[in-house]
Order: sequence, then C-alpha cells, then structure tokens
Amino acid sequence: MTWFLFCYWYEPDAPRDPVGLVRMWTLARQLAHLGDPVTVFPPRYASARNQTAFETVGIPVLSWPVLRPLSYAAGSFFAGLVIALRRKPAVVYYRWMTSPHPLLIARLLGSLCVCEVNGEPVPDWSGGRTGIGGRLRHWMAGQALRRCDRLVVLTEGLRNLVVTRYGVSAERVAVLPSGTDTQLFSPRDRLECRLLAGLDSQAEYVGFVGSFYEYQGLDCLLEAFVSIRRRRPSVKLLLVGDGERAQSLRDQAARLGLGEAVIWTGRVSYAKVPSLIGAMDVCVAPFCGDRGETSPVKLFDYLACGRPAVASSIPSVSAVFSGRRGVVLVPPDDADALAASLLSLLENPESAAELGRRGREFVEHRYSWSRLARELRDWLQREPTPAAHANPGLL
Repeated sequence: MTWFLFCYWYEPDAPRDPVGLVRMWTLARQLAHLGDPVTVFPPRYASARNQTAFETVGIPVLSWPVLRPLSYAAGSFFAGLVIALRRKPAVVYYRWMTSPHPLLIARLLGSLCVCEVNGEPVPDWSGGRTGIGGRLRHWMAGQALRRCDRLVVLTEGLRNLVVTRYGVSAERVAVLPSGTDTQLFSPRDRLECRLLAGLDSQAEYVGFVGSFYEYQGLDCLLEAFVSIRRRRPSVKLLLVGDGERAQSLRDQAARLGLGEAVIWTGRVSYAKVPSLIGAMDVCVAPFCGDRGETSPVKLFDYLACGRPAVASSIPSVSAVFSGRRGVVLVPPDDADALAASLLSLLENPESAAELGRRGREFVEHRYSWSRLARELRDWLQREPTPAAHANPGLL
C-alpha cells in the first residue's frame, strides 16, 4: 500500500519544533519497515528534516497563529497533488485538523481516506460550542468525519464520542491505541543511564516525561514530592520536557522549597528519552481528573523500559493498565495518594522491579508499534473500499 500522511500540529512554542508529531513519525516508520511507500506532509519543523526511513515533504508555514494552519493547509494540499503525479496513494491518512483538505485530496485521487482522532481539543470535544467559530468547527468536524472512509481513534471513549456526537457510523471506526517502539525503548542499566545523563548515581529518582501542560497534573506531583522528600530526603524529581507551564511550575517548586531536588532537563530529542527513563527508579503520569480521553504514550514508553509507573486512574488509563500490567493507579488530583504510592515503590525495590518486568512483558506482547502498524494495514487491506462491514473495536 502507498500512503500519504498529513499531520499538522500546533503548540504555544511553535514553530520552533513541536513534539506532538512523534506518533505520526513512528507510524510512518513502521509502515515503511513493512515495505510500504510512505510520504509524510508535516510542517517544516526540525524533526521533519531528521526523518530518514520515509519520504517527508516539509511544508513551510507562516509564523502567525491564524495564518499558520491556513498556510499549512494550502501548502500541503498542492504538495500532495504534485507528489501524486509521481506516486498515487492508496491511503490518505490524516490526524484530525479543522481543514478538510486531506479528504478532498483523497476524493480527487480516488484514495481511501482515514482520519485519526486522538483526543486533541479540536474540535471542542467538551461540547461547548459557543460562538460562531465553535459552531463552525463543530459543523466542519461532523461533515468531515462522516465522509471519511475510516476513522481511527485512540480509545473506546473517543470511539463513543465520534459516534454519538458526530453521527459517525460505528462500523467505520476502529481503535488504534498508542504504543511504543520496543526496540528503542528497552530496559537499560540504571547506573550507566545516570552517568550518561550526568546524574547522581547514589540518589533515587522519580521521573516524568512529557509536555508541561495543565492536564498533566505536575502541580499535584510537586505537592506530593514535598511529602516524599520528608520521608526520603535523597529522592530527586527528574522532569523531562518543557511547555507553557514550565515557568509557573519552577515558581511553585521554589515556593515549596524543593530547590535542587528537582532537575529540569528541558526539551530533549525523542532518541534520548529511553536513557533518561532508564535513569529513573519510578515513573509517574499524574493526569488531572478532567484530562478527558487520552492514550498516554509516556506510560507505554515507561513500561517498555522496564520501569514501574504510578498513574492517575482516569478512565482511558485504568481501562488499559493495572498493577498486573506494571502501573499502580491512584485517584487523580490527590497529592497524598500519589505520594504514598510512589513512596511504597521506592521503599520496596524488589516489588518495583517485578512491576517493571510485568509492564515490559505487557507492552511487548500487545502494544509494540510494529504490531499496531501491521494490524492497521491488515484492517484496511481487508476492506479496500468504503467500509460497510468493518469490525469496530480494538484492532
């Protein structure tokens, strides 16, 4: 199969180099490994230029917020038509965006159109459609989602949402959860990872990887860490990432007197993340209770590295993970419960190690990206025309 992948992503610090395209890079890489020609049309970010396993056509975008998505839509539309003169795609796959141009390209070329809905707040999944702009986005979402040949969603909750709110036929929707590259993310020697990162080899580390946004629950984590430090003064908090709340979190850490107990790496390349996870004793994903639907890449990556994790028991997380699968679940937004579970793992390293081993086995068996890409490909090949009888549910 020949694939065109369209993926626009905006973060407050764009256009420097958003990290939100990792899932699309990984999907494209795995499809290419299966022997399929893949062309990805991303904004011209640095990460787009670094991809070598497949063809990338970086789309120049204008820097201003309103013009940025418009310039991407126009540029990628014409670039797609030009590339199609050389290689017509069997599948046009795109992550949800307000512009319907990938659907238009698929119709012009006679290709299968697949839209991925992955829980972003566009359109307004909360249902709050006040104002002309909100109503217009909701209408456009309904028009586009109902007209795509297939929809891929990350969770069962998202599947129910697009069916009930946007009237999408349930048989055209399948769940393709997040996963992990089990070769890149694998168990590593903790001491070697710490030496590589310049960390204290004698300390204990609780670690987080991700973007610093409100829904990540990092303010709750900092509060919990105060309690942890009272019991185990040698523990340090390793925060890997950056984002719009970075400064306010630094200010909070200073007010709480955490000082040098918190290590801020800033944004790092995805290739360096496995060694940083390898340096951690326990990993954490303290999502806020109102996070909504998500399929957290960080948890799959943590477990693939053989590290135990503590995570908020929001529905989309608790539906997949449990203690038997490497993750201790705690109530969201509860600093005391979060601190207690992290302390329990730090104080029982053998139990923590066993939890990590179980987690690695779980993701290796079910959530490796190589397996997920094969299942997506096989599902589309079984029904090459607009689906009337596709099996819903988990691929």
